[in-house]
Formats: sequence, C-alpha cells, structure tokens
Amino acid sequence: MLYGVSHDPMILAFAQAIVMLVFLAGAWSKLRARKTFEGVVYNYRILPEFAARPASYLLPTAELAVGLGLAYAPTRPYAAGGAVLLLTAFNVAIGINLARGRREIDCGCFSSVLKQRLSGGLIVRNVVLMGLAGWLAWGAPQTGAAGWLDWLVGLAAAVVVAFVYISATFLAAQQGGLARNSSRQPG
Repeated sequence: MLYGVSHDPMILAFAQAIVMLVFLAGAWSKLRARKTFEGVVYNYRILPEFAARPASYLLPTAELAVGLGLAYAPTRPYAAGGAVLLLTAFNVAIGINLARGRREIDCGCFSSVLKQRLSGGLIVRNVVLMGLAGWLAWGAPQTGAAGWLDWLVGLAAAVVVAFVYISATFLAAQQGGLARNSSRQPG
C-alpha cells in the first residue's frame, strides 16, 4: 500500500472510470465506423487478410465487454484483466509496426477522424492504462464500494483527464496535418 492510496475509494473510482471510459469510447468509435476500422485492422498487417474482418468485429466487442464489466464490482477484476490483455495485444501490434518503420498508419484507437499516427507515446499511454487496469484486477480492494460522492469526483477527474488527452491528440493531429500541408506549399 502506497500511503493509503490503494484503499482510497476516490482513487478506485477514478481508475475504474478512466479505464472504463477509454474502452467504451474505443468500442463506440470502432462500431460506429466498422468498415473504416476493418481497414485499420488490415493496415496493421499483423493478421492474415481473411482475419481482418472477424477481428474488426471481435476487438470492439471485447472492448465493450471490458468497459461494461468494469462498471460492476463483481465483474471488475475480470474485466480489468481483459483490459490488460487487450492493451498488451495493442502494444504488440503497435510495436511490431514501429519496428517495421510504419509510423504513418492510423492507430485506430478511438476515432479515425484524427488519424492518430503510431508512436512510442501510444505505447506509454497503454502501459499507464495497463497499470491502472492491473491494479483494478489484482491490487485494488474488491470489497467496500465507493460512495456516490467518490464516484462523482472520480468520474469528473476521469472526464477531465480524457478531455485533456483528446485535446492534446487533436492538436497533435492538426499540427501534423499543418506540417504536411506546409511542406507541399510552393515556397
């Protein structure tokens, strides 16, 4: 226990909310643009071509199950363990493509509108989420639910963190677009 942090219900609520929001938002964006996501899965060039379509259904379904499972204390450890497995698979796929020098492909993480390129930053982000999910699965107290105020504050903090992350991602995508466009302009 790190100075009582592992038993603070607000920290538990925050960790649960942020991992849940990430997985629900990821599932929603992939299911909403399923054909686009199928192309993203294919573009990673990890799976055989015939497996891209089934994987494009399976991955967001698994993300949805993880997100919903995190909402309930009895299923939280299993859902959090599933989150660790999914994030590990995502990091392996990102790492393989970075090793191949394929940084320009869309990660497919949330919305393909952003066309977020592969980077080491995505791996770091996933490792942080893996740490939170791992704590929820194997380190967080499984008894003693957070009260409504703990949930409210934890959820608000998770929404703020998610908003800051999405804003930074959007700005980085815009910056990359501006840099590519300015390099094409006649000087």
